[in-house]
Amino acid sequence: MAGTCVLSICLFGAVSRSVAQGEFNSPIITEFLCNQTGELETEWVELYNPTSYTVDLSVYKIGDALDLRQVSDTPLYLPPSEYVILAQDANRFLQYYRDISATIISPSGWQVLNNDGGETIRLATDDNTLADSVYYESGFPDNRSWERYIDPSGISYWGGSFSSTGSTPGKANTFFHPRPMSIDLMISPDPFSPDGDGFEDVTNLRINPPEADQLELVIYDIAGRKVKTFYDAGLSIPGDIVWDGRGDDGRTLPVGIYIIYARVEGGRESADIKKTVVIAR
Repeated sequence: MAGTCVLSICLFGAVSRSVAQGEFNSPIITEFLCNQTGELETEWVELYNPTSYTVDLSVYKIGDALDLRQVSDTPLYLPPSEYVILAQDANRFLQYYRDISATIISPSGWQVLNNDGGETIRLATDDNTLADSVYYESGFPDNRSWERYIDPSGISYWGGSFSSTGSTPGKANTFFHPRPMSIDLMISPDPFSPDGDGFEDVTNLRINPPEADQLELVIYDIAGRKVKTFYDAGLSIPGDIVWDGRGDDGRTLPVGIYIIYARVEGGRESADIKKTVVIAR
């Protein structure tokens, strides 16, 4: 279980099913982490009870697209508005996440989640009736989780956690990006003259807004040849990017018009922009 998301409710930037917030009648998947690295040595899935009554999770199964296993072999009661963490290894989970008040258990026969190539996490009842599911294509690096956001109309969206710790197991999610993604690219000064005289030798490039998971930023000459690559899969948007007019070969490029191409991605959303900049003398 792990990666980018589509779920039986919805995926980031697109909706496959709408449920009014007060109409859930079962636990739901609200967060998961599949691509564990470093000191974190376990996958995990967070369940939440959005109903007005306590549910017994022992009548539910968790798994991937191929197999489902019992959440708990004994009664496991989840009160309204509470979380439970299903971890591949509960002890290793607690070694990494020390400030957790939610219940943490390790279901037997854990179905290991794919880190890329696509995976489905399913939550079903004892009779295999689907309660919730989420499909993702790949996981995030640096122990960053996928989180679910439910807007006031009941539509679900998925995106990477915005938490400074990379995830929020047992706590309210930080993800909030139901808006379509947009991008702007600011260039100053333009034109600039990288001639070494100390005046406007560099130009500053700034991507706005900064909320994205991936950044591509490259420069082409007027003939369409790529001359400078800043980022081809950046994991976060930096502040000002300083360009000194040099290409990838380290040489100062000739006077002329250049095309700056920027593309950002977040979940299933993406946006790109092209702007020109002039190298003068």
